[in-house]
Amino acid sequence: MSFWQVFTVTFLIGLGGAMSPGPLLSYTIMKSVEAKKRAYLVGLFVSTGHMLVELLLIMILMLGLGTLLSSQEDSLKALIAIVIGVLGGGILVFFGSQILNDIRKKTVDTSFLESKEAPTGLNTSDIKGKLYKSHPILGSALFLMSNPYWWLWWFTAGFSIITNNSVSFQNISGFIGLLVGKELGVYLWYTLIATAIGFSSKFITKKLYIGILIVCALFMLGYGVYLIVSPLISFF
Repeated sequence: MSFWQVFTVTFLIGLGGAMSPGPLLSYTIMKSVEAKKRAYLVGLFVSTGHMLVELLLIMILMLGLGTLLSSQEDSLKALIAIVIGVLGGGILVFFGSQILNDIRKKTVDTSFLESKEAPTGLNTSDIKGKLYKSHPILGSALFLMSNPYWWLWWFTAGFSIITNNSVSFQNISGFIGLLVGKELGVYLWYTLIATAIGFSSKFITKKLYIGILIVCALFMLGYGVYLIVSPLISFF
């Protein structure tokens, strides 16, 4: 797969994941409120911590995939691809469906667009301890790694994307496309949110936010189905 193909896939999926409210967004908001007009730096630092952790994990996954497939027969490789595709595609379909269902039920948390309070569902007292006082690069990395859904996503959907797009150390354009696409969405969203909070700006409207979420969720659904179906077609 070319750079732009992998980039497009991972950018839309990464943006959708970054926009979903959670602990890391709450941490970003609270640090941005503290930083005021220098909040844009918080967004950049948080995104950098996110990128460093994911870069390490992507490299580990690629090494593991190469080891897994290098000594296997073609038929077994195909079966492994099917298992990875079904698990990864299924997770993407699940997450995309959940986002659309929350939008339909109007239960998507948009409080962070209207106030300087952390999104619901997080005990903010946990953030106000040592982790809250840490540098945003370290804080974001620790928050990311403490999220079980992040691990689940990468060992299913992320692993499936790497496999389906033949991302490896030999396919440098695919590797760069995966990393740049996935992290660009993170940088754009967290820097935008942090900057808006720092300057008390409300240029991100609820309708715009929901609209982008819908596009990303639909893409997750479609690509999830593709990940499930494509290895099955190749096998049979």
